[in-house]
Amino acid sequence: MKRLTISVSDEIAEKARRAVESGNAESVSAYFGELAEREPDWVAAREAVDEMIVDIGGIPDEARAWARQTLGML
Repeated sequence: MKRLTISVSDEIAEKARRAVESGNAESVSAYFGELAEREPDWVAAREAVDEMIVDIGGIPDEARAWARQTLGML
């Protein structure tokens, strides 16, 4: 285990506290840990996509721009 300190908005902190109080999370730390475990590893996903793009010899700039816009990455 590694201890981290994070800052979140009051609303998010309250949401975590409610999850603990309702029995949906063992602790605030567990609440955030469970969220992080469910979140995809976007760095690994990006690396895999980049490798596939290299394997096919790249993609046109127009296709890359469309994908970035569609994914809200502009």
